Amino acid sequence: METAGGGGITENRDMEMDVDDMDSLFEGMVLFTPSQLVEDRELEQKQDLDHPKLELKPEPEPEPKPDSLNSKQQHQGIQEPLDENLFSDLVLQTPLDQPELQPEAKHEPEPGPPSATAFARQTSSTFRKKKKATGFRIGYGRDHQINNIDADGHGTGTGSGIGYGTDDRTDDNLNSHNVNDHVQPSPSLHTSATTSTTVSLVSESDSELHQVQAQQRQQQQQRQQQQQSVDDAESRFELIKARIFYKLNHARELAVSVSAARKDSIRRRRKAADDLHLATIRHGELEKQLEDACEAEDFEAADRINESLAAADKDKQSLLTALRDAEAQCNAIDSKMLEVLNCQIAVEEECATLLRGFSEDAMSNADSVFKKSEAQSSEEREKWLSSTEALELNKIELQIEAHLVDNARAAFNTSLDSLIEDDKREKEFLCNQKDILTDELQKLIALVKEKEKEIAENDSKMKQVDQRIADTISGFQEMQSSIDSKYESLQSHLSQMETDSETLSKKKEEIDKLLAEEKYRGIKLKELAEISLGEAKMYQEVVGLRKSLLSSVLKSMEDKVRLAKTEEKLSKDVQILQLEASTARASLQELSSTKSSIQQNIASLKQRVYFIDKMVPELEAEKKVAAASRNFKEAARLAAEAKSLSTEKESVQIEMDKAVLDLGKLEEEIKHTMDKLQEIEGLILSKEKELAMARFQRLLLIAGAAKAERSAALELGDEEEANLLLAEADAANSEAKELQPKYNLKEEEFEDLPKHFISLELVTRLGRTKLADLAAMSGA
Repeated sequence: METAGGGGITENRDMEMDVDDMDSLFEGMVLFTPSQLVEDRELEQKQDLDHPKLELKPEPEPEPKPDSLNSKQQHQGIQEPLDENLFSDLVLQTPLDQPELQPEAKHEPEPGPPSATAFARQTSSTFRKKKKATGFRIGYGRDHQINNIDADGHGTGTGSGIGYGTDDRTDDNLNSHNVNDHVQPSPSLHTSATTSTTVSLVSESDSELHQVQAQQRQQQQQRQQQQQSVDDAESRFELIKARIFYKLNHARELAVSVSAARKDSIRRRRKAADDLHLATIRHGELEKQLEDACEAEDFEAADRINESLAAADKDKQSLLTALRDAEAQCNAIDSKMLEVLNCQIAVEEECATLLRGFSEDAMSNADSVFKKSEAQSSEEREKWLSSTEALELNKIELQIEAHLVDNARAAFNTSLDSLIEDDKREKEFLCNQKDILTDELQKLIALVKEKEKEIAENDSKMKQVDQRIADTISGFQEMQSSIDSKYESLQSHLSQMETDSETLSKKKEEIDKLLAEEKYRGIKLKELAEISLGEAKMYQEVVGLRKSLLSSVLKSMEDKVRLAKTEEKLSKDVQILQLEASTARASLQELSSTKSSIQQNIASLKQRVYFIDKMVPELEAEKKVAAASRNFKEAARLAAEAKSLSTEKESVQIEMDKAVLDLGKLEEEIKHTMDKLQEIEGLILSKEKELAMARFQRLLLIAGAAKAERSAALELGDEEEANLLLAEADAANSEAKELQPKYNLKEEEFEDLPKHFISLELVTRLGRTKLADLAAMSGA
């Protein structure tokens, strides 16, 4: 039985030795990492001196038997054969931004002594590493010179040295980390090589992806900036329009408020005019009543009527003052409306200036956008062509490396099956041995203890074999999963390459789209400029129309104000003359009263003289009779009385002469007052004629302006104001018609009066089209 067991082990050893002549798949490869590219040469040298060597300690083993120790050392490190020329003449390079992905081998201590198969594998692998100490690198480029590999004092040779570096800095990266040979070195080498290849592929693909993404972000930022410029232009245009709208709206609101105040002033003026008209009618009626009373010589009634006439005259003057105040308020509101219109014209001129400036800026920006879009599109096309070429090269390289990794994975799977095949056969043999021993145990009851010991030893060997199988499989499972994951990663990167190719195709479309968008932005800026310029011209045209119409309105308003001032001055002159006439009449009346009293005094004096002249002869006769009768006392009395009457006659005669003289002076003064009164009345008539002419012209202007304002009110839908203005126009026309026959006035005599009247309200509120029609109708 022992012979049979030993024969099985010997057979397994022979099978393992048969594959020693085949070389490992990853033997002779060198792995590069980016650590030396980040650190400078001093750090690398310090790392070379101070970095602790990674030692993969062999699994703890029980003390082997003397007769099997040499065989274990001879067969240590046996490795399954793989294709040795699969990655020959290739160089592996790892970019800076990819961390080292080399897995570390995990080893669990075995409970029992290692089998001769494991020692045979170690021996064969160590021998092969010594024979192939110099290897090749896997990667995209060729190495300019082969790095020197430091020998390790521990282990079996120089084959397990792992170098770090890149092709561009070969001389700066000759230091390497030495790792002691493991009992099973194949998984570590397989994993390192596969990981390094994948690291190189993934890193370069990621680097290119980062570059593409950075370019896309930069292009996106440029597009955003260009779009922002267009948006800024649009927002600036909107701000200008909002500012224009705000200012025009503010001017319109001012015009509306002034129009409302104007309506109130027109209403107050109409009321004052009506009140004055009623007072004038009442004054005329009182004057007629006074004339009737004077003709009827009803002086008491005439005196009462005269007092009422004076009160009516005062009321008329106060109402006339109120009317003038109302007209002055209307003129002030018209002046405010004129200021509002001037403000609106200034705002429209400012709007035209702003829009014209924006139009010039927008045209300049549009030309700049066109130039930048042409330059950027040509630059983007060049970048796109270079990116397409680089992508195709990377795609070919990835396909090659994917094929290599796929072959490596297939070789690995084949190697794994061949490694555990002997252990499976050995396990099967041990199972059969167990069955035989069990049968012998049942047959040989006497040898139970011995057989049980053999069975226990056999079970222990089976467990060791199971453990080795499990260790082998577990060691290769990590590497297999790593290779599978890296293969899948390569496939995903190939897919990513396809996606990048599609992205570049889309990039071409985006470049064309970008050029179209830039052209669209430039066209849009030009459209904004044209719109702005058109609106500026429109505002300028509106300003011209408003100014042209405003000149006609201003002339009419100035004429009205001038005539109102003339009328006021003439009215004051008439009032002064009337006051002088009243004073002259009062003086004439007083003189007449004085003349009458003087005449009465003269008459009484004449009558006294006549009485004295009659009495003196009678007294003389009676005196003679008394003297004749010798009645001397009576005669003396009569003589004294006669003498007294003679003296009185002399004094009365003197007084009468003086009265006659005063009467003559008084008559001259009355004549002078009459002449002066006639002169004043003539001046009054002349001033009243001038006043009537000024009043007539102003009434015609008021009537024409009221009719124009009424048409504007009807057009704007304000019927109340239209009715007020119609009443005012009718009142003005009616008063003008009353003045015509009284003072022989004709409209044809006043050629300076305008034939067409324009409403200031319409000039303020109408738009360009209606303003042009209004200007054409008025001939402005």
